[in-house]
Amino acid sequence: MELDWSTFGLQILNFLVLVWLLKRFLYKPVFTIIAERRAAMEQLRTEAERFRAEGEALKQRYEGRLAEWEQEKQKARASLLEELRAERTRLMEEVRRVVAQEREKAKVLEERRQQELQRQAEEAALALGARFAARLLERLAQPSLTGQLAVLAVEELRGLPEERRRAIRAVCQNGDTIASVVFAHPVDDSRREALAAALSEVAGRTVPCSWTEDASLLAGVQVSLGPWVFCANLREELKGFTESAHAADGTL
Repeated sequence: MELDWSTFGLQILNFLVLVWLLKRFLYKPVFTIIAERRAAMEQLRTEAERFRAEGEALKQRYEGRLAEWEQEKQKARASLLEELRAERTRLMEEVRRVVAQEREKAKVLEERRQQELQRQAEEAALALGARFAARLLERLAQPSLTGQLAVLAVEELRGLPEERRRAIRAVCQNGDTIASVVFAHPVDDSRREALAAALSEVAGRTVPCSWTEDASLLAGVQVSLGPWVFCANLREELKGFTESAHAADGTL
């Protein structure tokens, strides 16, 4: 079998043309697509790596933020507990203060109530004593006692201090002043004359007197000379005793 070199040469030429055509129209676009895909894959890998790094950074920031939140939560809880303890302490102090105030008020009210009861008891005792003294004085209220009190009135009038005498003289200086003399019982003329003389001595001039009787005086005499009143009778003494006892009770 003989080798046909022309045919062989044509076949080699055809093969070279085929290789050129494949390289020109098939391999180059394929290689270009492969390179583009490799570049895209590399870009995707780079993006994925960047995303992974960003995700890791976000994760770290999130974990750090969670840790900060936990710390803030613990601080807020501790602060809240401290505020609650402080508020509880304040409320307890307020309750103690209010209770102490209420106790003090109750104590004051109880003391006032006791004082009022004591005052009422003392007033009742004074009233009882006054009634007893009144009954006793009513038994002692005899005409003889009125005469003795009239003598005592004369002595007290003559023993008045100068200041009182000047006041009485000022009342009697116009000359028309009349002394109103009231006895609890009838008295003799000698006692009336003695009392009139004592009044004239105190007034520094003769003082006309009007003589009356009033059994409510119980015993003794009462002299009115203008605004000036002189008492020497059991009724006024008993009244003065009761008033002084009430005054003394009010100062306790």
